[in-house]
Amino acid sequence: MGSDNHLDFDVLIAGGGFAGVYCAQTLARRLGHAVCRKRVGIVADHNYMVFQPMLAEVAGSSISPHHAVNPIRSICRGVNVLRGSIMDIDLPARLLTLNAGEFSPTLTVGFRHLVLGLGGIVDLSRVPGMPEHAFLMKSIGDAQEIRGAIIDRLEEATLQRTEADVKRLLTFVIVGGGFSGVETAGQILDLIYGIHRFYPRLARPDYRVVLIHSGAHLLPELNEDLGRYCEKNLTGRGIEIILNARCTSMTASKITLGDGRVIESHTVVSTVGNAPHPLLLDLCKKNNIPVEKGRVITDATLRVQGFDNFWAAGDCAAVPMAAGKGAAKQAAADSMMPASPFAAQRYCPPTAQFAYRQGVTLGKNLADILKADNTPPRPFTFTGMGELASIGHQSAVAEIMGLRFSGLLAWFMWRTIYLMKLPGLDRKIRVMIDWTLDLFFPRDITLLRSRTTEVLQEVHLEKGDTVFHAGEPALSFYVVKKGRIDLNDSDGAVMSIGPGEHFGERALLHDRKWRFTAVAAEPATLVALEAKVFQAISSASASIREFFEHSSQQYLSRQQIESIKKTVAEAVLKLKVSEVMTGTPIFFRTTGTIAQALATMVEHPFNSFPLVDGQETLLGIITQGQVYDALKDGAITRESTMDKLTPCAIPTIHADTLVNDALETLMRSGRNKLLVIDPGGKLQGVLTPIDLLGRDATAL
Repeated sequence: MGSDNHLDFDVLIAGGGFAGVYCAQTLARRLGHAVCRKRVGIVADHNYMVFQPMLAEVAGSSISPHHAVNPIRSICRGVNVLRGSIMDIDLPARLLTLNAGEFSPTLTVGFRHLVLGLGGIVDLSRVPGMPEHAFLMKSIGDAQEIRGAIIDRLEEATLQRTEADVKRLLTFVIVGGGFSGVETAGQILDLIYGIHRFYPRLARPDYRVVLIHSGAHLLPELNEDLGRYCEKNLTGRGIEIILNARCTSMTASKITLGDGRVIESHTVVSTVGNAPHPLLLDLCKKNNIPVEKGRVITDATLRVQGFDNFWAAGDCAAVPMAAGKGAAKQAAADSMMPASPFAAQRYCPPTAQFAYRQGVTLGKNLADILKADNTPPRPFTFTGMGELASIGHQSAVAEIMGLRFSGLLAWFMWRTIYLMKLPGLDRKIRVMIDWTLDLFFPRDITLLRSRTTEVLQEVHLEKGDTVFHAGEPALSFYVVKKGRIDLNDSDGAVMSIGPGEHFGERALLHDRKWRFTAVAAEPATLVALEAKVFQAISSASASIREFFEHSSQQYLSRQQIESIKKTVAEAVLKLKVSEVMTGTPIFFRTTGTIAQALATMVEHPFNSFPLVDGQETLLGIITQGQVYDALKDGAITRESTMDKLTPCAIPTIHADTLVNDALETLMRSGRNKLLVIDPGGKLQGVLTPIDLLGRDATAL
């Protein structure tokens, strides 16, 4: 099979979802376990497959999380299961690189045939605040985290005294009105009503479940009549439904809609934001493989176009839809989507029923190839059996083979069909027991926590988008990658943060409350670091904490600034900068040498010096540390000129600026000096705190 840190397989399946697992299972059944042990491998991030249709039931505490997953090794007996993260796929070399874990060396896996069955990822970066504050519904960990958050909010609410705090804690918002969103909303309401009896201090009218959907009706995958029935049913049970609305921003306690409406809530579940797997996009880009809306295009036999040994199935594959009712329905759905270069062709929807059957078909085709019986690969002809959605309270909607069902009958069909599709007899029995107990006993309120799906931490903001509001809990540290962020207090703008700068350290180092409101002054991109990570880094290193303590001094409120101004004589505040600055600053020229700069540093032991060009236009400052580091690294020599160094930016002011304004600029800059320039940018002087605080008004 291979040597140390390398394995070889005839068929390598990348992905442990429905398509990958059932492809592997079919190969094992067709070839036999003994053959598969030598010839077939499957790579997955986890050693289990998630039965996605039952995630909402886990979030609602209707079934145990362990019963909605199945070990891949038990489903695909005889197949080599490689649990690890795929780092790279070299298609021409037929080589996959795998990270097997932190204690194991990198593994390379060779293959004759590669099956791509990767699922998508969640990318919420288009909605400011959503990557940090929204709960997801993607994995078992996410479902457990949602359940825990709901119980946690009820526990917190029992301790609150103000009505506003209680209502905010007991408001639960679900974004997305598709299958996942509707089922999650129904299960959350069932969970709340099922455990309400254990929280006698909370009044039932205080609970609020809000479902936000961007379309005109819920469940756009189904007939509009069923979507309207679902809306009527959920509304009748107390769920507030907001249609034709999009979430434009989020904070830890608020969600803002496109029409300006604000919903105060600490618990928002996002069922939107699906995006293609980065590995798939990179693979297609490197090999010039066409994609359709982030999915690799295959032919009817699930072979990627232009390749003999590359196959794809499931969510990552754009498989042509065969003629039939399902194709007509998919065509109607596609007609509402943006135009595509491949719009003439209809593709199978990325749902579990299609992924399951694509995996089986592909497994049969690959088994025939490995057996070398010259059987032509069979095309994928499935067009869909229908769709079902459970909406809670023993009610569901369904459209099966053109027939529509709703209510108790549809709910019974939903449970029956998915129970039959659930892999493993033991899991079927366990879920049946869970459902039976749920009919007679209250749902479990034990508060458990688990790791959630990681989302992208880069956040895109449009002009006017709010990152957080004053008074809210501080949950992240931010670095501005692009654009500009304004920090405002109750009196207006405090300071502006630009590319390469950071903010948030003051709140995280002290009381964990935002003192200001952060708003994008222009389109911007932020990199967010979770508070617990920031705390771990700053507490582990005294020098790092000292750095952040120093930089946090720039975030001063109006009250703090006015207090400092009172220490300066009023007559001094009315002077111009030109009257108090040091007018003969020591500076470097770009044409000067490093040796000359070193001599100046010995004579004038300042930490930094202005750098000017031949016309004495200010370029920035050069620090002693920069010169030392550059000499140490061999980037410069004593004979090098100063233009070999990159100056650092520093705040500047004009000579005719009033001292009152200059002092505020100095305090907000977090620096110990300001450089004074004329309108043309030429250096005129230096202003330090001592120039202001140490000046005696009687000497004027």
